[in-house]
Amino acid sequence: MVQSFQLFTLILIIPLPILTYLWFKYYNVLINEGMKYAGDKYVEEEIILFPSSSKTVKISGKTVILVYGVNPWITIRINGGVKQKVFKIRLLNQIGELELINESKVFQVKVKLRYSV
Repeated sequence: MVQSFQLFTLILIIPLPILTYLWFKYYNVLINEGMKYAGDKYVEEEIILFPSSSKTVKISGKTVILVYGVNPWITIRINGGVKQKVFKIRLLNQIGELELINESKVFQVKVKLRYSV
């Protein structure tokens, strides 16, 4: 009974370092490749959203939204439509108004927008 419990525990613990290593290895690759979505010619804008605030920006074409800081979540609304949650990065190909909403009551959020020109 004790040996089967030890084996079961070992089977559960072994994948943890492997998955952690793969996460740290490929996280930056995903973010860097996502930032290339806007193309070679782009305009970059950095926005700080304070707690419980929002900002509206005009977008046209390929847009990358990168969220960083303490809280990696924001909510967006495209052309007054349905609210959508964004975690870390979001790629858009839309024309119109983009509303960035920080629903956190405590933390500010930094958002980097990259538009294709």
